[in-house]
Amino acid sequence: MPTKLGIVFTNSTDGIFYPGQEVIGDVVVTLGKSTNVSKLKITILGVGKTKWYERQGRASIAYKGKERYLYSELVLFQPNEKQAVVQPGTYNHGFACKLPETLPASFEGKRGHIRYWLKATLERPWRQTKMHSLNFQVVRQLDLNNEILLPVRSELTKSLGYWPCVPSGVLYASVELPTSGFVPGQFIPAVIQVNNKGGNKISRIVTMLVQKITYNARRPKMQQKVKRMVVCKNVTPEITLPEGGVLAAENLQVPWVLPTSSYSRVVEIGYELVVEFEIDTCFFNANQSVRVPVVIGVIPARDSDIVESNALRVWTRKA
Repeated sequence: MPTKLGIVFTNSTDGIFYPGQEVIGDVVVTLGKSTNVSKLKITILGVGKTKWYERQGRASIAYKGKERYLYSELVLFQPNEKQAVVQPGTYNHGFACKLPETLPASFEGKRGHIRYWLKATLERPWRQTKMHSLNFQVVRQLDLNNEILLPVRSELTKSLGYWPCVPSGVLYASVELPTSGFVPGQFIPAVIQVNNKGGNKISRIVTMLVQKITYNARRPKMQQKVKRMVVCKNVTPEITLPEGGVLAAENLQVPWVLPTSSYSRVVEIGYELVVEFEIDTCFFNANQSVRVPVVIGVIPARDSDIVESNALRVWTRKA
């Protein structure tokens, strides 16, 4: 019977842990015959890595980033002599390691990842070292009660039309939120104000929650790669806005997404509410947008009056 090495968790059935929690388990060693053993140890690791390629002329440059969050080694068995003869059988060696409070959550992306794992190592004289690894996940429950959340407002003023077009007016737009923090299941109540001075027609307005993942590299030089992905959106088609103030109340429900995270220096996760105005005019790239940064958490703020409700879209002329 060959020598077997395994790791089992005793305080988690799914391998999911939270910052500040203890990882408790056993290293299980099964020996089919008497074996010389010099050391049995377990290592806990957490690493974030980024990597992507960019073309520069004919060359392709690899940008890389790496950050270590966790490294701890515990010797579970080591005889006083250089080695000891261990009889056949199955042996359990317990371990426990408390996770730091500042660990970033596990993450898997196209250009980077944050991973955690345990590695058991059995050292045997004159024989190949036997190793076994077991991954686990770290989940952060971002509590909005610990965040500074304030009403937010973002504005846009844009002159429309240029040569060979004649000036066609000015677009004033603003987006206002009663708070900057939300959790999945809540609606983001965006108050959109538009002042359309001119004869421009806004063909539609798109309200989007955009996830922004920032990958950071340090080699061969400091570089960033930002990937934006729309996680949900509402579309208001064929809106003819008269010249003058127009008000919109737009409720956009937050789906299940990873919470905002800035605990890692190589992979950061952020969100923004984007309101895009698609304008019928004679020049290209006429679409204009207003962006408002928001925080997506897991535990809602206690004094939040943003409750789950049916989506509401009402366009009215401002008095």
